[in-house]
Amino acid sequence: MSEIVKSALMVTAIPSDSHDLVSQLHLAGWRLDFVADLDHVIDISPGERSDVVIFAPFVNKADDRWLSRLKQDRAFRQIADDNHLIIIIDEPSAIIAIDLFRLGIADIWSGSTQQAEIEASIARIEDNAKSLEKLNAYGRQLEMANLELEQSLHTLRQDQVAGLEVQKNLMPESPLTFGDYEISHSVTPSLYLSGDFVGYNFVLGRYLLFYFADVSGHGASSAFVTVLLRFMIGRVIRRHITENDHKALQNAPEGLLEHINNQILATGLGKHLTMVAGSVDTQNSIMRYVVGAQLPRPILICDGKASYLPGKGKPVGIFEQASWQVEEMQLPERCALVLLSDGVFDLVPDRDLAAKENTLLHYLANSSENTQSLKKALSIEVSHEPQDDISMCLLTRGM
Repeated sequence: MSEIVKSALMVTAIPSDSHDLVSQLHLAGWRLDFVADLDHVIDISPGERSDVVIFAPFVNKADDRWLSRLKQDRAFRQIADDNHLIIIIDEPSAIIAIDLFRLGIADIWSGSTQQAEIEASIARIEDNAKSLEKLNAYGRQLEMANLELEQSLHTLRQDQVAGLEVQKNLMPESPLTFGDYEISHSVTPSLYLSGDFVGYNFVLGRYLLFYFADVSGHGASSAFVTVLLRFMIGRVIRRHITENDHKALQNAPEGLLEHINNQILATGLGKHLTMVAGSVDTQNSIMRYVVGAQLPRPILICDGKASYLPGKGKPVGIFEQASWQVEEMQLPERCALVLLSDGVFDLVPDRDLAAKENTLLHYLANSSENTQSLKKALSIEVSHEPQDDISMCLLTRGM
């Protein structure tokens, strides 16, 4: 006999010595307390109540409604929930036994239950109690872990939102107008933070400088590189402005990607980026630009026709001693330059890259008035959860 359970509370309306089981339990060293009905069990505080409650209802075999009444008994349901409840019924049917177990009782004994059966029953109850205790302990641990995880996610979400605001504040005013030139942008991140970044400004009353970058990966690590990129390029531009260096600005963006490449490699972050950087001399409408593996390539839209501009080069931040060729062209009096990140390819239904590129030209040929018309043409606002960051930069002249 187990040493854990050695006492029980017996609920019976007939004399206790009328039960053969009582004498067996006494001989086995059990301590039994008796109450007349289930309501008296409720009156006993849980701390003073035995874990095992033995219920011996008076069952008239001619009465088939006793079980229904028992199901409606509030005290019975509470005791079955809070204690190991054993019911003594002579010759219970299988249907009655099933209904009782569904109500939460621990076991069924009969008047002829032997000592060995009692010991086996109590052992099962104890094993079930230990298993339930372990399960409850595991549940409490899981609940605490979930609470800690929720708190961590809440903190992370707050950090991400704060980071997004920082990233937004680092981006330029949109749109920005200078004479018959206007430049604007839009960034739709797949997460809170984006690995895409857009920068542009007019300097010395003449030059429009712009760059468009897509850092590898997603999330905070890629967003950190965009902030680093913003300060690296900002330092170069400030130096040219401070020195009033028209010659360097006329040659821009010559040497810019080489400088960024060396800086990114020196950080050892294991990040790289694709990039387009350019400058427009608004006095003569000459645009110079450089492409660092950016896809899709820059798109020029003129007279309702869209085409990709020439230019190619390696990604930035992978190859040492890499160099990039600067392209130069005369901008038409009325035109639009569109820069897109590769996340836009997810919005195009075609399967292969060449088909996607052709479809993009078709989408954008007559939709280049502003960023809203571009987003509508590409259904960007319909995509609530893009798989990749989707960014665009639009430079227009005479529109």
